[in-house]
Amino acid sequence: MVQISRRRYLQLAGMGITAIGLAACGDGGSGASTPAPNAPTAGSGGAVALELGSAGEDSRYDKERLEAPAGSKITLKFTNRSTGSKLFNWVLTQPGKFLQVVNDGSAESEANGFLKPNDGNVIVHTKLLKAGESDAITFDAPPPGEYPYICTTPGYFARMKGVLVVK
Repeated sequence: MVQISRRRYLQLAGMGITAIGLAACGDGGSGASTPAPNAPTAGSGGAVALELGSAGEDSRYDKERLEAPAGSKITLKFTNRSTGSKLFNWVLTQPGKFLQVVNDGSAESEANGFLKPNDGNVIVHTKLLKAGESDAITFDAPPPGEYPYICTTPGYFARMKGVLVVK
């Protein structure tokens, strides 16, 4: 039997636990999304037009669930329907990453839309909109799954949230 010191044993055990944790995370935490092996090609699901807005002065979206077929080309129009000074945006995140997006964005300014530049956890987003403004974005539907969307204006993410379901 090979004898090792307690210190070396703990080092090796720690490395094993780290390896198991990274394997469980899949992509090692990079936030990169890999399409499923048989995922539909972009645009094969046709064009889909989605609209949503803020629910007036209530810091909520007027829809908490949106749906699109896999492979579709989505055009989303978001409207800030508040009449005051509230700033809203729409941010689609990787599954399980919306809190990371909010945390990273909290250190950013209004000029950056309260988003970390080039955040790999953000799939797509609208501009930060003033009352009465709209923004339309077009993007390829991500692989089938459920993708959270949020507003990254500080203090709003807990109420301004929903899910895009890609089937």
